[in-house]
Amino acid sequence: MCFQINRQFCVDMLLAFVVFVVSLPLIGNANETELPDQKLMAIFPEAKKFVLRNPGLTADQIAVIEKELDAKLLAEDRKPVFYIPISDRKKPMGLVLFANAEGPGGTIEGAVGLNMQGKVVKVEVYEYKESEAIAGTEFLKQFIGMGIDDPFKIGVDIDTINGYEGAANAVALLPKKTLVMSYALFGKKKLEPEAETASDPEAPVADMPEVEDLKALMMLMIDDYFVVVDYFDDKESKTKAIAAAKRLARYGKSISNFEPPKNADQTEEYVYLQDKFSETLLKFAEALEREGISDETRKQWDAIVELINQAHLRFSEEEIDLDTY
Repeated sequence: MCFQINRQFCVDMLLAFVVFVVSLPLIGNANETELPDQKLMAIFPEAKKFVLRNPGLTADQIAVIEKELDAKLLAEDRKPVFYIPISDRKKPMGLVLFANAEGPGGTIEGAVGLNMQGKVVKVEVYEYKESEAIAGTEFLKQFIGMGIDDPFKIGVDIDTINGYEGAANAVALLPKKTLVMSYALFGKKKLEPEAETASDPEAPVADMPEVEDLKALMMLMIDDYFVVVDYFDDKESKTKAIAAAKRLARYGKSISNFEPPKNADQTEEYVYLQDKFSETLLKFAEALEREGISDETRKQWDAIVELINQAHLRFSEEEIDLDTY
């Protein structure tokens, strides 16, 4: 069985299938050297390592981000460096961005950690010229658990620091900026309440998040893929695994909207493989709902992996190593 023989191979094949290794690698310029280890470990203490992703912002992305923030990006914001924490199971845990904001007394330097659900796990303030309260635990812990839909407004959802409202607002911009930039760059959809139990594979396409390329589509699919993988490994969260498989089936239907980098002229086979992938995933989700983990559902998952392998051989240029994700 795929899960029993080589879990890493399954993951590599899925990544190759969805991304088809478009012109830029998934992780951008990734490395593990010269990292600010102490600061990173303070934010994600359970991470086994960190890798870099420095994608760079386009003019259109900058315009969207500045409109959302109602503030101009600093020069260093235009070439952000994201640090991706990797768990001992070789899974991404979220991201960290070191960011600055201009306060009344000068530049405030800090960092923000987000988890894979797009929620703030920690905000740190390192350099400042205002009250020590803006770097204190009591003030910063208010940001934990906040997400893209929160206003981050001092006096609204964040308690102010009397006499230092301007500095407090500057600090609040750090997590807001991190969230807006990460969503703009990585195309991660907004999470809706109980989204994992409300999935409908036959829902209108308009209900699906819009994506511009295969990389963005992969970002939507990778979390759901690991939900299914973890269900087979841990035998927990059956409902989430079923919903994830159904979402993968929906996303799979969109893959053929993008041209593969190899054998792009073989349109008929390309579309067939994508449709077969989506159809097989939907049947797998239905069987998973009926039977849970069984010989039949394991067999179906092996068939899905085989389709991934076929697509990789025909339409991909190279494999992607999960260790660099």
